[in-house]
Amino acid sequence: MTVIDLGADWAAEPAPPTGPRRGSTVLAATAVCGVLLACTMTAAAPAPEPRLTELARWAEPQALMVAAAGVDTVLVHTPAEVAAYDAADGRRRWRLPGSTEWVHDVGDVLVLGFSRPESTSAQPQLALADAVAVDRRTGQVRWRAAAYLEQVAGTLVSFSGHPEQPVVELHDPATFALRWRVAAARSFVVDRWGSALWELAADGGLVEHDLATGAVRRSARVRLPAGTRVAVLASRDAIGIVGYRFDANGVEGRTGVLWYDRARLAAAGAENRWPWEADCGAGTSCAYPYDEGPPYLIDSATGAPIRPLEGSSHVGSPAGLLLFDDGGEPGSVVRARLEPTGHRPRTDVAGWRVMSMTGQVARILGHEDGDPFATHVAELTADGLRPLGREPHGLVQCASVPRAVACTTKAGEVVIWRIGEERP
Repeated sequence: MTVIDLGADWAAEPAPPTGPRRGSTVLAATAVCGVLLACTMTAAAPAPEPRLTELARWAEPQALMVAAAGVDTVLVHTPAEVAAYDAADGRRRWRLPGSTEWVHDVGDVLVLGFSRPESTSAQPQLALADAVAVDRRTGQVRWRAAAYLEQVAGTLVSFSGHPEQPVVELHDPATFALRWRVAAARSFVVDRWGSALWELAADGGLVEHDLATGAVRRSARVRLPAGTRVAVLASRDAIGIVGYRFDANGVEGRTGVLWYDRARLAAAGAENRWPWEADCGAGTSCAYPYDEGPPYLIDSATGAPIRPLEGSSHVGSPAGLLLFDDGGEPGSVVRARLEPTGHRPRTDVAGWRVMSMTGQVARILGHEDGDPFATHVAELTADGLRPLGREPHGLVQCASVPRAVACTTKAGEVVIWRIGEERP
């Protein structure tokens, strides 16, 4: 509230005018009040609410999935093709025929794996696929290859050969040129924490290769666990070797694992060894053990455990880990979230459904309203739920990039919206 002092004799009979006319004085006072009131209202006005501005909408009844590629591209997958759309204006950039199984985003290059129906390999990592690399913006084909590929630290890794003596090759993502290879190792593992590839050679030596060049950083003889087969594991701060053996019924089981400190390759304990970590948002990771032990929510920077993870699926978000009553598959109804700081449960997301996932991190939630039917859309941020607007259809699945979101609808459409800050 703004208070204006009119003086002690504001109610007295006015003296004869000696200066400007009274009308001018009133107008001046009114103008001053208006300015002060406007300033007061401006200071107290809430920040503009975000909204969804539709960029594009079209019928795509066979759309299987929408996905984000980098910060500026949306991919729409159908059984017949994959098409790329500019997230800034919703225009289609390019399309390629074929059904895709995986996509790797490597800078200006997108590498797409197209399925081969005739492939019946029981080892998915060894099944051939038509990998096609295209320019992100133009769709121009850079190269093609018959290989299943994984992306690690800006490098493409391919696998071939027998599962028990695989061949691994490292390729340049821009040209698919071979950088280096390891042939017929007993076992190997790509070490994402140390930018390395660990090879258990045929003679039993443990060899560390630089991931970019293949140069041998070090080689050591270590004790191996009992078993007819061994495999190398890499965790944040230790390297493990696990043994396997078939029982009398022909079922292969683990015989044990030996862990070695990453720095000295000296024997180390087995506590808090997680060979698989996935970003779960808000500075945390979901960490999974090599055996049937419980997964944990851990601090991404330090690796320190925060709490065990419950349920069969774990979905993180910028607003903290999401909790579910029915397993937590994408599309399930959220029960609560754990605050990013303190990890206390909050129910501001209760009743909302997960609409978009980037890895294991949820970005967009939806909540259906039946009168009239619509889906309310909201974005998860570090501060919690941020309402974006409503769509007069049911939404099936979404993908988001900074300042844009794309969704498939139950009406058989694909919609791309810009996320703005204008008031509706």
